[in-house]
Amino acid sequence: MTLNFWQENNFRLEPWGNDYQPPIDIEELSQSASEVDATVEEADWTKFCKHRQKPNLPQQLIFIDGRRRIDAALVGGSGNTVHYGVFGTIAVGAVVVNRTTQTATCANLTIRRIVGFGGNQQAPKTHIPCPFGSGAELVYEPTKPYLENNPEIRKNLVQNAMLKAEATLASQQYATQPDTLVIRDGRLPYNSPTFTVGYIKTMHKNYLSEEHAALLWELKPGERSPIFLIKEQNRPNWSWYLKSGNFQTNSQRFGYHDLHGVVRLELSSENPLETAVHIADQSTYLIPEYASHPYKDPRAPQNLTPVGALERELGRHMGDANLIKRRVQHFLASVGVMS
Repeated sequence: MTLNFWQENNFRLEPWGNDYQPPIDIEELSQSASEVDATVEEADWTKFCKHRQKPNLPQQLIFIDGRRRIDAALVGGSGNTVHYGVFGTIAVGAVVVNRTTQTATCANLTIRRIVGFGGNQQAPKTHIPCPFGSGAELVYEPTKPYLENNPEIRKNLVQNAMLKAEATLASQQYATQPDTLVIRDGRLPYNSPTFTVGYIKTMHKNYLSEEHAALLWELKPGERSPIFLIKEQNRPNWSWYLKSGNFQTNSQRFGYHDLHGVVRLELSSENPLETAVHIADQSTYLIPEYASHPYKDPRAPQNLTPVGALERELGRHMGDANLIKRRVQHFLASVGVMS
């Protein structure tokens, strides 16, 4: 009976492990036809050629990513008022890959520390000195407060500050350089640069009907779905799915779910569909080329190798989390509590 249960229910391993958000975390039902148009490139997905002819590839790729951390969670206020707040650290940067010389360089690493509150409480710019008297102080810049006032706003304050820093970096010279494609980790925010691709490695939402989603289970490494249009207010984007990795990291070989390795990409719908098709075809060759391997990255193949290297470099520049938390605690203890 035990063997029958596993065979009949088709459970598979979760390859990313318990320390990471799972690659499949779907909570919402599929979107309606008024929100997603799945017929913009191909009306009948069963007739779509998933393995595309190799297009001309860009000579330069720029991968942009950021990291965030809550250094200390705050709660308090004057009188009987309670405000939730946070000391946080964000880091953003880029990896510039020259495909002609086969070189990669980390660039524009930016570290910023923020302090913010909910309940529309303004935060002051805060200097936290080193307790040993050196000049290595921590400077926390105030960020725009939230009207909402609950523990969740701490994470949102830090997350939004990171996303804004990523957007600023993406909108700089990189997006306008010739023969360059910018790949930004995560969804594209409003008003993203035209030639920036959003790379989403975790499935949070069913964008496709069951009829169209059936194709995702059939994708092999280097194959993609047709392009569909996500008609979200203020942020309409072209989007497509592709399967990353290679046949050595095939999901069936490791006993993983058939959707393992499937990622979703976004491109601003300000691009003509013809341009989107060209970039989507480029992605079927580029994304698997830079896919990580399981022996180096537990989130393989979804987490791209340049992004993984950038994450490690950003983490190194953010400073030791435990030490910084102790410095914040020491500072708060030293200033006392006003009655």
